[in-house]
Amino acid sequence: MKFKISLCLAVGFFGCSLFSGFAQNDQFGKYAMFQKTAKRPDATEAVVTKLPLKLENRTRIGLVGNTLFDRMHEFGHLEALLQQAHPAKELVVRNLSWAADEVDLQPRPANFADAEQHLTAMQADVVLAAFGYNESFAGKEGLPAFRDRLSNYLEKIKTKAFNGKTAARIVLVSPIANENIEGVAAADRNNANIQAYLKVMKEVAVEQKVGFVDAFTATKKAMVSPGSDLTMNGAHLNEKGYQLFAATVFNQLFGKDAPKLDEEVRAAVMEKNKQHFFRYRPLNTFYYTGGRNRSYGYLDFLPAMKNFDLMTVNRDERIHALAAGKAVPAKIDDSNVPEMPKTQQSRGANKWMSPEKEREAFKVDPRFEVTLFASEEQFPDIACPIQMRWDSLGRMWVSCSTTYPHV
Repeated sequence: MKFKISLCLAVGFFGCSLFSGFAQNDQFGKYAMFQKTAKRPDATEAVVTKLPLKLENRTRIGLVGNTLFDRMHEFGHLEALLQQAHPAKELVVRNLSWAADEVDLQPRPANFADAEQHLTAMQADVVLAAFGYNESFAGKEGLPAFRDRLSNYLEKIKTKAFNGKTAARIVLVSPIANENIEGVAAADRNNANIQAYLKVMKEVAVEQKVGFVDAFTATKKAMVSPGSDLTMNGAHLNEKGYQLFAATVFNQLFGKDAPKLDEEVRAAVMEKNKQHFFRYRPLNTFYYTGGRNRSYGYLDFLPAMKNFDLMTVNRDERIHALAAGKAVPAKIDDSNVPEMPKTQQSRGANKWMSPEKEREAFKVDPRFEVTLFASEEQFPDIACPIQMRWDSLGRMWVSCSTTYPHV
């Protein structure tokens, strides 16, 4: 009796096993942001944060907090206003927020550096912190615990010299109001709780001598207008909502109205945010910080992290030029970004072979017969498959990724 085996042959199946790493060295090691090794801030004497803020040249502003800030990187309104209002100061803004974060509950992938380590790496002078919404779902009963949690958080963060010299100035940013939309009465269900938590945030900010921005009142007022349409789901702002939010935060931070938004500056901010997001939040964290962060060549991402840092700074410079009214080239100049190092192969599996050559390399039990039914010569789209499944109709579905595991 002979058993028949039909094969789909394509180079690179389960490509994660095909690489061996170059030795990590000082050239790339300093770009690692691992919880086990990344620098932590020194303790220092707290400073009083007073509003309106006055920003010095090259002030570095870190954003931490929940989904309100996390989604903001896709829109860019607030930073665009900050840059426009300070055209000669070359502000540096980095969004380090993470959806669903609470003041003392910030889960991350294994060995992913925490918020304090990232604030230290960016040398933050000012920290804007958006919390309170997730916490508000504990209701009125959760207010005492929230007061303690927020106080402890501020006592800790306000005494850290993220910039290596002085304590950071801290500004708390309240949650926005929720909005009633068709099918979801979010405002009716949540706004009373949010307002109660806002009151605690304001009181704690006064006690801790940090700044406080009330984003709730202005958004609530706008959301009661007919057809306000400021959120995508009653809780999370859309572009129109973020424009209102940015103007509200700016007004309270600086005690004056925001400048007219420059869409060219905003587009440059969004492009910078995209490159920084790839650096801060690489999707394949198992390669970056987890179990494969040392043994798979560039797949440990450190050369890529270096390049994303350079690309982010290049975009900072473009933002600064635009905010100052200078002409900029249509294309961003990334000529200072080096090529990625070549990856060493642990075996010859990365070398493409025709199906005939692959078949010649097989060692087949004489009781078996091997038949080819599909290859990338016949179907170019199945190059670099990473998973396959059969369905109930006898069809094979193949998931392919020619860039896997790019960041």
